[in-house]
Parts: sequence; structure tokens; C-alpha cells
Amino acid sequence: MALPKRENLKIVDDDIGTILSQTIKDYENRAGKVLQPAHIERLLINTFAYRELLLRKQLNEAYRQQHIPYATGLMLDVAGADFGTHRLSAQPADTVLEFSVKPDEIGNLTIQIGKGTQVLAGNVAFATTESGQLTQNRPSIRLNAICTQTGTLGNGYAVGQISTLATRPHPTITVSAKNTTISQNGADMENDDSYRERIMLAFERFSNAGSKGAYAYFARSVSQEIIDVYVGNAKDRQGEPIGGTVAVHLLGKSMPISDNLIREVAKALNDEKVRPLCDTVTVNSAKVVNFTLNAELTAFTGANVDEVLANAKSAFNAYKQEVESKLGQDVVPLNIAKTLQVAGVYDVKLISPTLTAIAPDMVAICNHINIRIVGQTDG
Repeated sequence: MALPKRENLKIVDDDIGTILSQTIKDYENRAGKVLQPAHIERLLINTFAYRELLLRKQLNEAYRQQHIPYATGLMLDVAGADFGTHRLSAQPADTVLEFSVKPDEIGNLTIQIGKGTQVLAGNVAFATTESGQLTQNRPSIRLNAICTQTGTLGNGYAVGQISTLATRPHPTITVSAKNTTISQNGADMENDDSYRERIMLAFERFSNAGSKGAYAYFARSVSQEIIDVYVGNAKDRQGEPIGGTVAVHLLGKSMPISDNLIREVAKALNDEKVRPLCDTVTVNSAKVVNFTLNAELTAFTGANVDEVLANAKSAFNAYKQEVESKLGQDVVPLNIAKTLQVAGVYDVKLISPTLTAIAPDMVAICNHINIRIVGQTDG
């Protein structure tokens, strides 16, 4: 049974018309007179009815906040604490930094790249989380690094953009640095919707990670970058399930999932307090099925075509975001056509995509959008 919409969950009636009617009727019974709209008592009753409306709305809201599917903000944090599931704090972006020197310049020296060495992209700094050494035999090394600031600020730096050393590792020998991976996995504090889903999965964790829900819970608890998880048996080349081998596929806000995040999830799922003794766990990024939207719209005569086109694109982007936030969402042309049928659109001709079934360990991502208006009609 589907839960009611949030605004429909009430323990007291908070309709202002009902409150006002009941208050007027009660006063008339007590005073023995019929009130007219111009009576002074009506002004007082209107004020009292409004105050009672506010109180009833507060009662209803307080009731909603007692239930996980409807709680928000601090009350959701309180509900999560009851199950030992706390909101994920903001996390820094990560990348891999490569440090290098020219072999003929370093000679027989050894240059230490210490843990915490910072490399900048503008005013955003990334610090190494491990140390290393540069020598003539090993003139370049790669070290993991994280942004010194949490949140999404450090995401999206292309390879080579993080390249300015904050301090020189050696006073005379030039050491160059650059990122070899796109920086990603920085995340703001976990939002209510994501946190609520994890709390609902928290019941599964009491079985360790034996159930699908438990594996999903522990995987999503690593980072709010992970927005969906598929758990199933790994399969052999013939497509047959491999007993005792669990395949976990991750969907992130950006795809594919980085190697660093995959390693962190694998580490969490292989903890001796999490993984059943006989399970072998593999963690991978969800497979991506790309598709192109190519649609021709016919507008009604007189409609503002620029506005119609903008509304159609906005509607599809909302649909796209929804499809890309869940694994196993099929690409259904009929649903796309309905989405593009915004005000002012007479007809939708969908050239692509075609009906595409998406497996539960895959996600459909639209990588190209082409929506155009090809004509107008009176209908």
C-alpha cells in the first residue's frame, strides 16, 4: 500500500473553512443570535479561527515529524540516531597527483614528497594522503590526494588542471605536479531524501550484510555520492550465478564511479563485522547505457515557440534526472513523448530513442539532447 502524500497525513482537520464554520456555529449557539458578516464578533472569530488554524497545522506537522518517511531536518537526524544511522557529513573531492623530476637533474639525490603536500588549482588545494620518494630510478610517483575543503568545490578538475605546488619539495631541483584523474567524490552534507532512504535500509543491517538490503545499506553509508546500489550474484561467462560470490554495482551522481570510491566501498563491505564468512564480494561501477533524444515538436499556431521549446527541454531534463538517479529504469519512448507534451505542443514525433530494457545493474543516461520545433498547426 502506497503511503499518502506528506500534506495529506493529518491527525486533525486544518481546513480554515471548517474551523471558521464550527466556531461561528458554536458562538451562535452560546449567544442565541445569528451572526452577520458585518458583526464585530465576526472579526474576533476570524482572528481566533486563524490562530487555531496555525495550531492545528503545527500539530499535524509535529505528527509527521514522528515518522521517518515524513520527518525532515533535525527530526530526521533524531530518527536516524535511534537506529545508529547518522547523516553523512560533507566529504572532500579526491584525485591522484603525479610528481615528477628530470632524471638528469636529480642525480643521486632523493626528494621526499611528504604526506600533506599541497598542489593548487587556482585557490583550491589538494593535499596528498600518503608520502613518497623521487629518485633517479623512480623519477615520477603517483599519490592519492584529497581537497582541503569539503563539499563539491573540488569536483570536476580535468587532468592536468591541478598543477601548482604550494611549496617547493626541493630548493634547487624543479619538481612538477599534476592530477592524473578528474577530481570527484566531493559531496555536500547528505540531504534529507538520501538520508531517509538509508534509515529505511537500517533495519537490514542487523543481519550483517547477508541480505541485499544490508549490502546496499553498508555501501551507501560510505558516501552520499552513491545514490543507488544493485546487489546480486556474480555470473559466469554462460550467465549462470556463481554461488557465494556477491556482485555489487554502484550508481553515483557522476559516472563512472571512481576507482578510489570503489576501493572504499569494497573495504567497507569486506569488513569482518559486515561480510558473511563465506561471501566473496566484488564491487563495480554500474554499467551505463547511453541514449540520444531526438524529438520533433509541432506547436499550436500562435504559441510562443521559444517558450514552448524551453518548457519542453526543462520537462525532459526533470525526466532525465529521475531516470538517471535509479538503476534498472527502462527507456520508454511513450513516457518521453508524454513528458515533452507541454503546454503549446500539438504533437510529438520521437525519432530516438527506441524502447530499451535496462538491466537492474545498469543505468540509462541521455548523453545528447536534440529537441526542435518543426511546425505549427491550428489543431
